[in-house]
Amino acid sequence: MLTKTEKRHRNLKRLSVVCFFVAIILFVLSRALMLPEIQRSLAEINDWFLRIENFIARYDVFMAFTIIMVLFLFKSILPIIPFSVLFIASGMVFNPFVAVLVNALGFVLMTSVKFLWGKKFGGGRTHKILGEYKRISEFMRLEGKGNKWLLVVLCFIPFLPVGTVSRAYGATKMRHSTFSGLAVLGFLPRLISWSVVGINIFNPFTPTFIAPFIVLLIISGLSLLVLNVLLD
Repeated sequence: MLTKTEKRHRNLKRLSVVCFFVAIILFVLSRALMLPEIQRSLAEINDWFLRIENFIARYDVFMAFTIIMVLFLFKSILPIIPFSVLFIASGMVFNPFVAVLVNALGFVLMTSVKFLWGKKFGGGRTHKILGEYKRISEFMRLEGKGNKWLLVVLCFIPFLPVGTVSRAYGATKMRHSTFSGLAVLGFLPRLISWSVVGINIFNPFTPTFIAPFIVLLIISGLSLLVLNVLLD
């Protein structure tokens, strides 16, 4: 009879295998989409996406930036909007470099609200949530100073709520500037991947659109293996 911990390890390993398997399937699909006969069949659909892109391009860029920042701020208070939606929205409006910068700024804004909340009022129930992962909780506190490099790992893992981690670290003695820099570093692979999805949203039947999903799946698989080690 497997213990609860053993079952958790087994499930994490299975999920990681699924992520890698789906990534391989998407890679094969991306190669198949390059076949000339398939490209001809998709030409009309791509033309429809191009018309949508031209429609969005008419809107003021500054207004789009303001709306996206407000949505990031809104998410920090009521986390009902998925990260992916906000990151994709930036990619739809801005060029690649600007989209990544805008998303990084929005991410810092959102996590800062949670971090400062934790600094002011303490970790609250976030410690209870992370308390289920005893090893992580012990590493994270690091005598009250906050484990810097574990923060990068925790932000790298897609299955841990970033808001929860931000508030928990706010309750430590870590400086806000240090927290923001390391949080962005850990989240950067996902941030860039979703930005690229938004940039290529109007060309969905191309390898450049599928590639970020492959990267995200690989990240998820690797992070599950990392989480499995941390929980050991």
